[in-house]
Amino acid sequence: MSLTRERIEGLAPDQASLAAALKLVKPANWPMLAASSDAEVLWGECQGSGATPYRVVAAADGSGYKCTCPSRKFPCKHVLAVLWQRVDKPERFETTSPPQWVEDWSARRRGSSGRAPGKPKPEGDDAGAPPSLDAALAEAATIAPADPKAAARAEAQRERIRAEREATILAGLDELERWIADQLNQGLADFAARAASAARTLSTRLVDTKAGGLAARLDQLSSELYRVGEDRRADLAIEQLGIMSLIASAYRHQDRLPAPLREDVRRAVGWSLRREELLADATAPRASSVWIVAANLSEVQPDKLRRLETWLVNTGDDPGQPRAAVLIDFVPVSGGGAGFPFAPGEIIDGEVVFYPSAAPLRGLLASRKTAATATWPRPLPGLAPALQDYTARLAALPWLDRWPLLLAGVTLHTAGKGALVIADEAGAAIAVERGQFDQLTPLLGLDDLSLLCLWDGRIAQVLAAETALGRWHHEG
Repeated sequence: MSLTRERIEGLAPDQASLAAALKLVKPANWPMLAASSDAEVLWGECQGSGATPYRVVAAADGSGYKCTCPSRKFPCKHVLAVLWQRVDKPERFETTSPPQWVEDWSARRRGSSGRAPGKPKPEGDDAGAPPSLDAALAEAATIAPADPKAAARAEAQRERIRAEREATILAGLDELERWIADQLNQGLADFAARAASAARTLSTRLVDTKAGGLAARLDQLSSELYRVGEDRRADLAIEQLGIMSLIASAYRHQDRLPAPLREDVRRAVGWSLRREELLADATAPRASSVWIVAANLSEVQPDKLRRLETWLVNTGDDPGQPRAAVLIDFVPVSGGGAGFPFAPGEIIDGEVVFYPSAAPLRGLLASRKTAATATWPRPLPGLAPALQDYTARLAALPWLDRWPLLLAGVTLHTAGKGALVIADEAGAAIAVERGQFDQLTPLLGLDDLSLLCLWDGRIAQVLAAETALGRWHHEG
């Protein structure tokens, strides 16, 4: 069956999906659109509001499709936009060989994964007029031009809301500091046992005062304490409570801070920066290079959001550019499994725009294209250069949680039952997270490893390794 406008209208779950798809058909939203040489499969990447693009693949007749977005509508607006462009703007599709993620989808596909033509729509779909592309186009054409007076009123409203939020945040910081003082007065010997219940009420209050960043840090405190041995919990509790107190103090005196550190403290408290605002910021650090996807990490947060981290290694040799970057997206846990846009080992030629920071690390992928090859970077050998870099970053950003160490010329060794260390020829060593023992055992005995690790000042988590036998990537 050939793809037609009527076919797309038949696939659409509702009129709103077609209207949303129409807003996506601009070429700027699609850094990649392609079709297989036999024209049987279409795929593309649509840049949404997150750090990474959504990946869309569909059969050319619409009989099957998949998108990495968290939408519960099937097909989603991204799939509809790809099909719509295929009908109206076929010249936008480059004919090329499918990448691995498209090949994987094609191999898994059995029959139609979408709603087949002629198949009855879900109950309730018959209500009202059927979805129509012409109706979506007509709706877009009737959008009223912007009213300058209304825009001014909206801007004034945003400023008022912003001022109110600043005041409520300061009230929340007052409560946080009183709570920390109470915990210290009670003593921290049994703090780990009571941390979860003790923090719950305050965490809710911080959310109410729009200090969501500090609320999330407080929510994670209890689980962080149980990740270390009992003999270290009191020290870690003091450290984490001290960090929260430091952030609160820095927020009160943010006008005295350098601009990048001021942005750090505001994000730590709970302010966010929208994608379009970051891309429009001419002062934001940028790095155009070839990147290797080192690892994907997924973690469910107490606020029922899944945090998706995609770690990239910069293969360029420009010493002025960050050596690594992390792209972070959040999706509701209720939306199902994590959908990472890139697989470990993929190579990306693109520009990463970093959030302003005293230690730039988190970024957005502003543009990209597939790169064929890349060589794993080779920094100075040993642990010392990377640890010195970490120390410098920590001095610039005192509440730095983790920092990527790019290592070369190191080896892995056992250090007692279930324990590993990363060592260099100078005899220096750092401990590896115990949970990685089984994963990393195959790398024991290999010399001259190049590693990317996350380091929190105590424990390293190995994300990827370049070895003489090939590349290893963390899974999990």
